[in-house]
Amino acid sequence: MMFRILIAALCLFSIHVKAQVNQKKADSLKAVIALANAEDKTEAYVKLIEVFEYKENDSADFYTRKLIQYGKTTKQLKPEIRGLLIKAKFFIQTSNYDSAHIYYDKAWTQLENFEDYQLKSIYYGDQGVLNFYQGDFKLALENFSNALELAKSNKKKDDVLTFLNNKALAMSYLGQAEASIDVHEEAIDLAKELRDSTALGRSLNNLGLIYEDMDALEKALEFYEKALVIKEKHGTPQDILNGKYNVANMHRELAEDIQDTVMLNKSEGEFENLILEAEEENYGKLVLFAKTALAQVATSKGQFERAIELYKPVIAGAITQKDNQTLRVVYLNVGSNYFELENYQQAKYYLELAEPFIVQAENPSDSAKLFKNLAKTYYELGEFKKAYEYANKYQEISKTLIDEDLQEKITGFEVKYETEKKENQILEQRAQLAEKDLEVRRKNAFIYGSLALAFILGLLGYLIYSRQKLKNSQLQKEHELQVALAKIETQNRLQEQRLRISRDLHDNIGSQLTFIISSIDNLKYQLKDADSGILQKMSMISAFTSTTINELRDTIWAMNKEKISVEDLQTRISNFIERAQSSKDSVQFSFDFNTKQAPDFIFTSIEGVNIYRVIQEAVNNALKYAEAQNIQVTMQVWDADQFKVAVVDDGNGFDLKNHQQGNGLGNMKKRAQDIGATLQIETQLTQGTRVILQSK
Repeated sequence: MMFRILIAALCLFSIHVKAQVNQKKADSLKAVIALANAEDKTEAYVKLIEVFEYKENDSADFYTRKLIQYGKTTKQLKPEIRGLLIKAKFFIQTSNYDSAHIYYDKAWTQLENFEDYQLKSIYYGDQGVLNFYQGDFKLALENFSNALELAKSNKKKDDVLTFLNNKALAMSYLGQAEASIDVHEEAIDLAKELRDSTALGRSLNNLGLIYEDMDALEKALEFYEKALVIKEKHGTPQDILNGKYNVANMHRELAEDIQDTVMLNKSEGEFENLILEAEEENYGKLVLFAKTALAQVATSKGQFERAIELYKPVIAGAITQKDNQTLRVVYLNVGSNYFELENYQQAKYYLELAEPFIVQAENPSDSAKLFKNLAKTYYELGEFKKAYEYANKYQEISKTLIDEDLQEKITGFEVKYETEKKENQILEQRAQLAEKDLEVRRKNAFIYGSLALAFILGLLGYLIYSRQKLKNSQLQKEHELQVALAKIETQNRLQEQRLRISRDLHDNIGSQLTFIISSIDNLKYQLKDADSGILQKMSMISAFTSTTINELRDTIWAMNKEKISVEDLQTRISNFIERAQSSKDSVQFSFDFNTKQAPDFIFTSIEGVNIYRVIQEAVNNALKYAEAQNIQVTMQVWDADQFKVAVVDDGNGFDLKNHQQGNGLGNMKKRAQDIGATLQIETQLTQGTRVILQSK
């Protein structure tokens, strides 16, 4: 069986499950950063980084650098150290291990003499993960143990659970499988106490690793599948990918055992999909693992040369990332493929490359596979002394792998796990039966109690509803009163403004125009012997000024009113017609005002003055230009806002199509538009003119 890579269910202490970027949450955290105090600002930065992590790594990196700079600017160690640790963690996730070490060293320089549980536990925990990924399981165990002691002394149960799991995993990789079972058992008990499904999933995954190491592949697959179900509900994207890899790898190994080509091809497709998903998540380590698995599939199919070609880019990537864990696997597998091709020199070369990495990892299972392959290779090369030496090493280490106590302990642990599960199910069933019994006994009491409660709740509801309704009514009335008062106040201010302007017009301009008329009359008297043309001109100026005074009075009349009644408008028009009648006795005027259908009809001041001006303009045109003998003014008012005004004369009329429109007709049309009415002019030469102003 080919040497395999096992994906461990590790947990980086500072990683949490991530959701898609929540822009609203990000904006809220940015606002906190802008306003908050020092402690809150650090935590806000960390939460903002977590919002963007996995989905927008550039944004996460930007705010990490901002956090580090914030610490330096304010000369606070905590935000700077936290930022350095987050930066190092990013590099672990992207398999850039050298850069991760640099940032951990920078963080430790500041952290060594700085007492802060959170920062030190993150440092030890994440540093242990980095050691583990690089194949230094001994140093990983040391860091996980340090983190675990810190968490226990500070009574942080959630962190204790994380580090128990990681410690047990490192122990199993160091060949301390039996001792690791005890740690796993402690972790599972604590996960149940805390109801932490994610941690339970990791423990199940790592028990699968132990079964896989013992070649109990079906049991390993069973635990991996249980773990994957939990990871898909609660795990990070990397947790889920790791779980999928372990399941696919078991499919591959089982296919090799039973020589099932269909299952082998299925696992090959699973690895190809995993490579795409891992590249999308920028999870470099799993990309290397999945590519290694594809090469192992090629080996299982007897395609040794193809397998070696698939391994070459993996070797290059692992060297770049300084991923010793992958290198020890790939070097050994490449050596095994060259052995199958009977290229023993190349086999020896790659097996010897693998040896220092495997020795450093101190994993008995890995060492046994290496020693067996080296013994066979040296034998084929005729180096019998070395072949014998490695054969003895293989025999010695194989004895440690046949550990009946370990198998018994794992079986006992599994039985205990399943027994507890069944006991819980039995207790749950008993509780359900007791609940049903109580339900039967309380049924009648419940019905009567429900009716009484319904009555009381209904009464309370009615009282609350009535009170709320009254309160809402009072609030509505108060609001309406406030609106009315505001409206009255505004109207009063407008009315005061109108009165002030009208007084100014009357007192200043009106008196000045009256003075002009008086002055002209005095001049006419003094110049009574003057040229008749001059006297006529002066009379015209006096008449024009009198007309201006009348128009000014009309304007003041409109300004002083917010609303103009039909009666007001009728009076104003009647006064105008009387003045027109007195100026030209030869013309007969008639004025008909029909308001019976809407006696209380009200115009706005703008409507009233514009209707008045249109009538005034139409009458003046009939007097000045039409030489009319009869002028009739009629006005009808209906319900709502419907009205119709007509000015009809029997004068000369004019050709409307060829007539050049002057200011008078243009002004009338503009006034009609201003009040949303229509203006219609009907005229023919010698047939008189009809001007109709009507609401739309």
